[in-house]
Amino acid sequence: MKNPLDNHPYILELIALDKQYEDRRSFHKQCEPLLLKMGSDTEFLKSVVKRNFDDPGFLSQEWTGYNIPFLYVHETEHYNLKLHIFPPEKEGRKNIAAHCIHHHNNYILTTNAFFGSGYETFLFEKNPKVDNNTLETKLKITKHFHQKNVNPSRVESWEPHVVIIPEKLSSTILIWTPDKKRSTDNLRQNPLLKSFKKPLRWLIHKLGLTKNFGIAEEKTYQFYPTKTGYKGIEESDYFAPIKAEKGSVVDNYSAQMIFAFIQRCNIFDIEYFKILLNKPSLPNYYKPWIEKLTSNEPIEDVYHRTEINIPQKTYYTEDIISLDETLLS
Repeated sequence: MKNPLDNHPYILELIALDKQYEDRRSFHKQCEPLLLKMGSDTEFLKSVVKRNFDDPGFLSQEWTGYNIPFLYVHETEHYNLKLHIFPPEKEGRKNIAAHCIHHHNNYILTTNAFFGSGYETFLFEKNPKVDNNTLETKLKITKHFHQKNVNPSRVESWEPHVVIIPEKLSSTILIWTPDKKRSTDNLRQNPLLKSFKKPLRWLIHKLGLTKNFGIAEEKTYQFYPTKTGYKGIEESDYFAPIKAEKGSVVDNYSAQMIFAFIQRCNIFDIEYFKILLNKPSLPNYYKPWIEKLTSNEPIEDVYHRTEINIPQKTYYTEDIISLDETLLS
């Protein structure tokens, strides 16, 4: 399906920047003012909403507990522009980690926190080493800030970081790119090759070509604090329970969060959604929330889980700070 935003002035500007700035960090820096404009433009955001609910790919996707509820904006082989939505902690607490400390492999991420409270985050030194026997590792904080105080913000490739659950429902507009342009980037968009993703990764690892293709190492770790230091957990083990969460409960959770955001951000066209309600392509789990939206009935929050797949189940900002003697602000 052709993206209806292809010819929007913001997207044309983004495409021009992508062509002009081969160096990816320079590209991200140049994108910052554009991300701020996008996040403050209600009409543009309404177009983003319509782009998704007119897209059969978005409507037919399978939500899982692993997904951050999102809306697509625009993507090419060189970048991916999206909206991510972050639910609050049920009691409004500020200090609970949303997940393990992790990095995004060779991807750079620049984020504009344009809606809601935003979240607190920590960044850590790159390339921590994990003892394969004890899973012990050493992490050192390089930066600690709240999104609202450093906006837009950036996470570099291979840079461990963590999100603290926000006080209130929040959303970011963000752009992802690999740390450099590679001739293999267009393979990520190839639907045939996507179906062979696992065997291709296995072959790339066996041939020792991991860095050539810019993919994760064969063993990728997430990290968490203990009383005596940090430990690693293999990414596949950590994510296994939430990747297995599928079905009506997850679908309704994701839909409710998306429509709570759309309603509170005031980026919806009532007449558009009234028409959408009668389209057979619309999954049933969206309908109750669209009915609330078009009836001007408040959509309640859903909440972030506070227990994750690590031995102590939950950890806090204080646990991170207590393991680091020199917290940089």
